[in-house]
Amino acid sequence: MHSRHRVSGRGSSALIAFVLLAVLPIAGEAQGPKRGGTLRVAYGNEILGMDFYTTPGYEMAWVAMNVGCGLVSITPDGKFIPEAAESWQVSPDGLLYTFKLKKNVLFHDGNTVDAAAVKFTFDFVLDPANRSNMRQFLGSVHSVEVVDPHTVQIRLKQPYAFLMHVLAVYRMGMIIISPAVTQKYSPEERRAGKPEALVGCGPFKLVEWAKGAHLVMDRFDKYFEPGLPSVDRVVIRTIKDPVTQMAAFKAGEIDFIADLSADHVDTIRAQNPRAHIMTGKETTPMVAMMKVTVPADGKPLSKDRAPHPIFNDIRVRKAVACYGIDRKEIVKIAYKGQATPWLGIIPPGTMDTVDVNHMCPYDRAKAKALLAEAGYGRQKPLTFELMTNTEKSVFNVIATVIKEQMARIGVTANIKLVDKTTWLVTSTQDGAFDMFVEDLASLLTVDQNSYLSASAAAWNHSRHTDTKIDDFYARYAREIDPAKRKVIAKEFQEYSADKLYWNTISGSPFYQVAQPWMRDYVYQAEFKVSYKRVWLDK
Repeated sequence: MHSRHRVSGRGSSALIAFVLLAVLPIAGEAQGPKRGGTLRVAYGNEILGMDFYTTPGYEMAWVAMNVGCGLVSITPDGKFIPEAAESWQVSPDGLLYTFKLKKNVLFHDGNTVDAAAVKFTFDFVLDPANRSNMRQFLGSVHSVEVVDPHTVQIRLKQPYAFLMHVLAVYRMGMIIISPAVTQKYSPEERRAGKPEALVGCGPFKLVEWAKGAHLVMDRFDKYFEPGLPSVDRVVIRTIKDPVTQMAAFKAGEIDFIADLSADHVDTIRAQNPRAHIMTGKETTPMVAMMKVTVPADGKPLSKDRAPHPIFNDIRVRKAVACYGIDRKEIVKIAYKGQATPWLGIIPPGTMDTVDVNHMCPYDRAKAKALLAEAGYGRQKPLTFELMTNTEKSVFNVIATVIKEQMARIGVTANIKLVDKTTWLVTSTQDGAFDMFVEDLASLLTVDQNSYLSASAAAWNHSRHTDTKIDDFYARYAREIDPAKRKVIAKEFQEYSADKLYWNTISGSPFYQVAQPWMRDYVYQAEFKVSYKRVWLDK
C-alpha cells in the first residue's frame, strides 16, 4: 500500500518543499570524479560550539550535516531520500512511521548505527533537560520504539504534516548521535569540540577545531555510501572580513565561500569571471526584530530587563515598524533592488507564503499620530537602540537606512554594531536589545519558524508571550490537507503582521561562490551544505 522511500496517502502532497529552490550543480567532467585533495572553505563567522543540538548558528549545522547522518535526507526538488534508513512506511492514519535501517552504517568509532541509537537520539532531544533546539519540532511524538535491531518506529500523538522535513532538513535534520559517546562525554566537552566526543555517522569525521580560526574534517573511509566522499579533507577557515575573504578567493587560497554577502556579489563577479556564483529563491527573512516583553522566568528585573520594553506598546510597534519603515526604499538601497520588500512572518520563497505588504503601507503621518497617541513627541522623543552585527555589511546598510527613516518621524535610532557571537548570545539568551537587524534562518515551511517565534521556544527572539501564535503553529502542522493548510497560513501571516511580534523587512537573497575547479556541489541554500560529492578538478 505504501511505496518505499515515499510518504504515501493524504500526507504526501504536504511534503513538497525544495521545489522552490534553485538547483545549481557544478557539473563534473566526463571522466568522472577524482579522488583526493583538500577542499578549502571560508566561513564569515566563527563556529560557536560543536554540540549538534544546543549550539546556535548555521555554521555549526553546516559541520553537523557533514560529520553526522540522519535517517533520511532531501533533494533540491523536495524528494526524501535514504540515509541511515533504507526504506520507510507510514500508516494510513499518519500516526506511525516505521523505518528499516541499513546494516552497514557505522559511527566513526566503529559502533553500528542501529535502532537503539535512533531511539536514544529522539529521547535525548525530547528530554527538556538537554535544551535541544530541535525539541520544538517534536511535540507530536508520543514515543520511539525499537522493533528489532534494524527497525525503529515513531508513534505520533496526532498527525504532523512535517515530520519527514524535521528528520531530513530542519536546521541540520535529526542527526543520529552515539549513545556510548554521548553518555561518556559531558555537554561541555561536546561544545568544546573534543573530536572523540563528537562521533557521527557522516562522510567526514572531525579531526580538529580551533575556535574562531579553523576546523578540519577528514574522509571517513567506512562511510556507507560506496566511493564517497571524494576529497580527503575539508578545512574550514573563519574569515570574518568580506574583503579579506574575497582576496583569498581571488588568490586561489579558498575553493568555496559558504555565505557571500549580497552586496559583494558584483565585486567577486568582476574579480573572478569564471567563479560559480549560486543563489535561489528568497527563503531567508531579513528582519528588524523588536523585543516586546521579557520572559516570566523568575529572574530579577534590572536595567536591562525592564518590565515593559519600548516595543511592548503595539502603537509604538506599528508607528515604527508598520508605517515608519519604507521597505521598498531599503531594498532599493541595500540590495540594489535585487530582493523582495516583505512583511509576512515567512519570506517570499517559502511554502504557503502570503503577501501581506498592503497591511503596512509607508505612511509618516500615521506613524507620527500613533507615536503621539502613545505619549511621544517633541517634548518626549522616542529613542531606541538598533543593534546589528558585522557578519554581512548589508546589515549595517539596512540599519543606517532605518535610522534615517526613523529621523523622518521624529524618532532617534542609535546603531550598535557588534560581532556575530555577541548578537547570537544577546538575541537567543535574553540579552538587552530594543531592535536588531539580521537575516534569520532559511525556511522551508511556516512550521519551521516555530523554533524562533513560538512563545515557549528557547530562541523566541522578540520574547512575546502570545499563545495564539502557538495555536496557529499547532493547527497548521496538524492539518494534512494542503488547501486547508494554506487558509491557516494566510490567517497566521495576517495575524502576525497585525501584532508585529516578528518584523520582516524583505527576503534575503543567499549566495555561495565556488572556484571553477570545485565540481558537483549542489546549491540548496542554507538548508544543505554538503561536501560528500564534491571533487576537485585540479
